[in-house]
Amino acid sequence: MQNSTLQLFHKTNSRSQRIIWLFEELQLPYELCFEQQLNTAQSAVTQKYPTVKISNTKSTFELTESSAIAEYFCQKEQRLIISPEHKNFSNYCLYKNFADASFMPNLALKQVFSQIVQNTPWPVRFISLAFKAAFNKAYLNPELQRQLQHLEQHLQLHPWLAGNDFSTADLLLWFPLYACQYAAPQFQQYDALNRYLRQIESRPAFQQACAKGQWSAQEFQRYWQITQ
Repeated sequence: MQNSTLQLFHKTNSRSQRIIWLFEELQLPYELCFEQQLNTAQSAVTQKYPTVKISNTKSTFELTESSAIAEYFCQKEQRLIISPEHKNFSNYCLYKNFADASFMPNLALKQVFSQIVQNTPWPVRFISLAFKAAFNKAYLNPELQRQLQHLEQHLQLHPWLAGNDFSTADLLLWFPLYACQYAAPQFQQYDALNRYLRQIESRPAFQQACAKGQWSAQEFQRYWQITQ
């Protein structure tokens, strides 16, 4: 990204944390703009996190959507991507889209129902609690368990999603998988998934990103634990 300046608009403990990690892995220089530091006018323009503003001598434009941002910069840098000739190219294609297209929507639904409960007046909260419990039991928990079992079986055979190579697929999967530690019952039974998360957390770029993004594991746990 020579001759370009990058501004990353970030909301603490959100999915934009993955883009800080991406930039640290790619060793790209960037300016980090926290949501709480923006004024009202800036916040009105930048309502989606992450948003990356890219400026160079010819133009200025913005990118949103984590998967699109990751694809753009990894292709530009020709790093963290898997070539079509690679034996695990099909796995790479699957899992780099799986995180936000299939996995995250179920977690988002669990969070929606939890927020409905939190915002229901106390005298009638039992109604929303019953609805949440029924939907979790009938659909969301079984579906998440199915997805976790699939990932567990895959990662029992491979250190990373694309075999031996760390890629943007791993970077995108981390956030919803980490949320499942607290949102999905019996997550601790998945040995390969827990090993995989520890492996991610040992990467220097990941650790640097957590420090720069002001990541709070305690706050993240509180946010997702209420969804069970």
